[in-house]
Amino acid sequence: MMKKLLFLFFIILLNIALFSEDKKDWEKEKEKAQELYKYGKYDESIILFREIILSSSNKDLIGESYYWLAMAYMDSEKYKQSEINLEYYIANYKTSGLNYNEAVYQKGRLLFLQEEYQSSVEQFNYFIKNYPFNKLVSNAYYWIGECLFALGQFDDSAYYFNIVIDKFPNTIKNEAAQYKLRLIEHKKSELALQNLLKWSQEQYLSALNQFRIEERTLREALDKYEREGAGATSLSTIDTDKYKRVQNENEELKKEISRLKDQLEEVKSSITSQDILDKLRQLELKEQLLKNKEDTLNLLENELRKREKALE
Repeated sequence: MMKKLLFLFFIILLNIALFSEDKKDWEKEKEKAQELYKYGKYDESIILFREIILSSSNKDLIGESYYWLAMAYMDSEKYKQSEINLEYYIANYKTSGLNYNEAVYQKGRLLFLQEEYQSSVEQFNYFIKNYPFNKLVSNAYYWIGECLFALGQFDDSAYYFNIVIDKFPNTIKNEAAQYKLRLIEHKKSELALQNLLKWSQEQYLSALNQFRIEERTLREALDKYEREGAGATSLSTIDTDKYKRVQNENEELKKEISRLKDQLEEVKSSITSQDILDKLRQLELKEQLLKNKEDTLNLLENELRKREKALE
């Protein structure tokens, strides 16, 4: 008898739970999940978005939950999970997704965060081509510049940062683009200094090596004369010409080596190793400052984007 009562009690509780789930307002649950995401509570928002996907019967609500789930994973640096959900959203909600255009843009950002820079450039170009009037186009140009900067293509990178500055003066990325242009100039100046030292050193070593080759040739000619011309009063005409030619080349090489050595010393005296280390340190500090500034701008951008979503 007791077992039957317990069984009936369990059935009643199960029905109450199922009835409660049927009556749950999943739209409000989505708003709650977005609020958690907004305040950086990504793990909690992920749990709630997943619950909506598994339990709600509203297809549109489920679709948007996939997008926000991808964003929450991205911001919590779980890039693989973000990629799975974002790709699913892009593949299945092209016509009905409220955030579809932005999802195409966010795919470019996700590729950048995964350090797939070339693929990221291609994705942002696709976004710009297909959604030229979207409010995120200026950001897409900026991230293309970031990708090219990461690839060391500084001139191409500067081209895209200048697009942001010239064509989108009021965008939030404008200031960050200006900082990046300054950083590019520092990078290029540093590379120029390093290449100058490297070039001077290589030229000097090349001339010195050539001098040693010619010097060895001259010694071989003299040795041959001593071996074969012993007892002769003079060198043959051929040996004399060869000896004079090698001797003249040897003198010219000595002058060239002396010139290059002086040039190298002049460069070294004007730009010492300590100078380079100091410059590198200054650049590292400036780059860190720019990075901090950029992080602040990114946070502001995310905050503004979330506010815009809240107003929609």
